Amino acid sequence: MNRLYFRALAPVILSVAFSACGDAEKATPSTPEAMYAKAQELLKPNVEGAASDFGGALQWLTRAAEAGLLQAQSDLGGIYLEGGKGVEPDPAKAFEWFSRAAAQGSPEAEFYLGHLLYNGLGRTADKQAAIVHWKKAAEGGIAEAQYRLSHLLLQESATRAEGLELLLKAAAATAPKLAAQAACDLGNIYAKGQHGVAADMKQAAEWYARAARGGNSRAQLVYAIMLLSGDPIPADPAMGLSMLRLSAGQDNPQAIALLINLLRNGDDAAEHEEEAAAWSTRLESLRRK
Repeated sequence: MNRLYFRALAPVILSVAFSACGDAEKATPSTPEAMYAKAQELLKPNVEGAASDFGGALQWLTRAAEAGLLQAQSDLGGIYLEGGKGVEPDPAKAFEWFSRAAAQGSPEAEFYLGHLLYNGLGRTADKQAAIVHWKKAAEGGIAEAQYRLSHLLLQESATRAEGLELLLKAAAATAPKLAAQAACDLGNIYAKGQHGVAADMKQAAEWYARAARGGNSRAQLVYAIMLLSGDPIPADPAMGLSMLRLSAGQDNPQAIALLINLLRNGDDAAEHEEEAAAWSTRLESLRRK
């Protein structure tokens, strides 16, 4: 190729080269949001069904977090807290990333900082520091923080009222399992007259009913007994058996044992022998575990 021809092509070659470089730069994530999106993309299997690239995703997630993206910082905190997919649990790193996210106002991060401090993960346990973080998380609407903090505050007479208020908030949470557990705890408090609350069995029954409807096995058993005995609420044997079956269905040994006894000693025992035998087999299986 002669020099004149090469000189004529040179501008074209350079133009193509610069254009290609420009496309490559454009394809490389340059903002925290783009870096986070790249990490999410690498977590998805490709069209050929190959495994996701967790290592690559972690690198982009780290870059996004270092660039200040709150969601990336929270995600990294969770990854290092739990571990998995080749990443060893590292509570110290989890604490670092949750601290950065909390500094940006994340109530979820505040909750996990409280969790790490309360359990002494990655640093020395510090109950008072955990309470500070859980209070911020609770104020931010994190139901789990409201629940955990409530039980700590209920232990001290000076903070019982605040603890009870938080437990009531947890019982109203949108997370069904947590709300049911909080409602069951309130039932226990009213049944036993704990934490400065006067014993009130009717109030306890209301909370047990709420927890039972939310799927709490312990509450289903207690509420079933109340319905079957008619104390302190009107008797409803059919509903009582229904609740008892729900509790037994969650492998509650006490509920199963009581259900077997009722089925085998009722007026229509012969009709329920097959069911009673099935529950008996299930109970024996649980006892062998």
